[in-house]
Amino acid sequence: MLIKFRPMNLKSVFVRVFAILAFAIAICWSSQAAQPSSTGSGRLVVQRSPAIGSSTFLKLSIDGEVHNIQAGSRYDQLIPAGHHVLIVDTPGNQHKPTSMELTVDPGMTYAFTAVRGSDQGVSLQRSRKTP
Repeated sequence: MLIKFRPMNLKSVFVRVFAILAFAIAICWSSQAAQPSSTGSGRLVVQRSPAIGSSTFLKLSIDGEVHNIQAGSRYDQLIPAGHHVLIVDTPGNQHKPTSMELTVDPGMTYAFTAVRGSDQGVSLQRSRKTP
């Protein structure tokens, strides 16, 4: 059995190479678009101290947007660079919720641990290591 090869003309080769390149570029472009961009944002991580209790959820407010953090979980998201107000509280807390201001720089990570104080209030402490 003999296989015959036909010579390809230059136009056919160009069309095939162009189609392959266009397909490769489209794949790269779509995979980059699916990833969150850290340009203009920083990472905020808020962990719970076990002292808060396993039956109590933590209420974290970032500029008025509330996030509930259950026992065994944490808040770990990108937030826009700039000035923010963080407020932590727990349901049934008899104390005023604790608030703090945070200025986020692009590309930086800010890690905090929510802890219960001796007065049973909840506050944020800067974590020494980044999770």
